[in-house]
Amino acid sequence: MPYVKARGIVVREVKVGDYDKILTVVTEEFGKISVSARGVRRGGNRYSAGTQIFSYCDWVLYKGKNTYVLNSCEIISSFYEIRQDMTLLAYAAHMLRLLNDATYENQPAKDLITVFLYALRALLNKRRTPSLVARAFALKTIQMMGFVPHVSGCCVCGTKEINDIYFNFRHCGFVCEKCNTTPDDALRVKTGAAKAIIYVLCAEPAKVFDFELAPEVLKNFEDIVDRYVDDRLEKEYSKMDFLQEI
Repeated sequence: MPYVKARGIVVREVKVGDYDKILTVVTEEFGKISVSARGVRRGGNRYSAGTQIFSYCDWVLYKGKNTYVLNSCEIISSFYEIRQDMTLLAYAAHMLRLLNDATYENQPAKDLITVFLYALRALLNKRRTPSLVARAFALKTIQMMGFVPHVSGCCVCGTKEINDIYFNFRHCGFVCEKCNTTPDDALRVKTGAAKAIIYVLCAEPAKVFDFELAPEVLKNFEDIVDRYVDDRLEKEYSKMDFLQEI
């Protein structure tokens, strides 16, 4: 029976019967795959830790008729600490949902996984604001999916000398005050938020999360990224109401 090796992270798990799981794993080599993990819920099973959400592993699998079947997995990082903090867990789960939706079967996902791993490590760095990490990850991810906002100048008239910047969601980018003819489709952009958007879009994965913002600038950055991601993917990723209860 031919075995395949892959490196990837568990983004979803579904309990099956008394002892099994069906996993959704985003892999560098094969994109998103379904893995049947038999017996991993038995007490003392050697692969139980590696088959939990957020576990980043080297996998040895064999291809079944309709799914891959787990032979073994070796944990690279379990990100166990995230599951011990409800706030970090909430933001990590928010990013995990986006990673799951941004990846597809038979489309290698190494670059997206790399950014996600840096995001999780940034969450564990207490100097990083979790809400900022989540929005920076969302913006970088949607850029990698091909939804790149125009931020090099006004996307209507082309001028690069903009005193009052707006982000127009209909035009998918910055516009000047003169060209902002549909105010319901736009948000005013603070200078710091504009710089943050440009920074995230231009940064290498290892540097995406290496910044902080003042509270009022962060709120502006969050509002713009949330609406842009929701509009492009036609889902309410910004709906994180349960965070208010933590």
